Amino acid sequence: MTNPDLHQRLLAADLRIEHGNAARAAGGDERALAIDEEVERRGRGGAKSLAAELGVSEQAISQARTRARRATAPRRQLPADTLERLLAAELTTVPPLPSAEWQRLADLVQGLFLDATWIEGQLGPLLADSTEKAAQNDFDARPLADLLRSLSRAQALAVIDVCQSDNLAALPTT
Repeated sequence: MTNPDLHQRLLAADLRIEHGNAARAAGGDERALAIDEEVERRGRGGAKSLAAELGVSEQAISQARTRARRATAPRRQLPADTLERLLAAELTTVPPLPSAEWQRLADLVQGLFLDATWIEGQLGPLLADSTEKAAQNDFDARPLADLLRSLSRAQALAVIDVCQSDNLAALPTT
């Protein structure tokens, strides 16, 4: 019998591979476009001089130029640290809790299998339900669960990120 999480983990891995392949293809297109633009800028003999400068054959330059003609328009990219900055900004809006509560949540989050499907749902309520289920009779999970239910998707994602990276000092405490 297969582990039920196996299919979710495989799907998450396939999505990461697909994302990586798309990024690699976009990088190849950007490289081809840069080569094509430089050859055009240099004018007559530009391909030959660029090939010599880059240490590649003129055929490689020709192939890059062919790829550039087929390439789609480059997508605008956000700065590389955009996600980290967004999550840090969201953490400043999360209501404070005692350190012990955040540690309980971190222990829970580190034991959960979180994949892309969590993003599609309501993260706060999903975390709250998991917290209440994990607590059972060990501790009163209501204050933590209530706070988690009140979080926006971005706030909940920021909290999950901090818990997974074990950087609890970034969370607001009382």
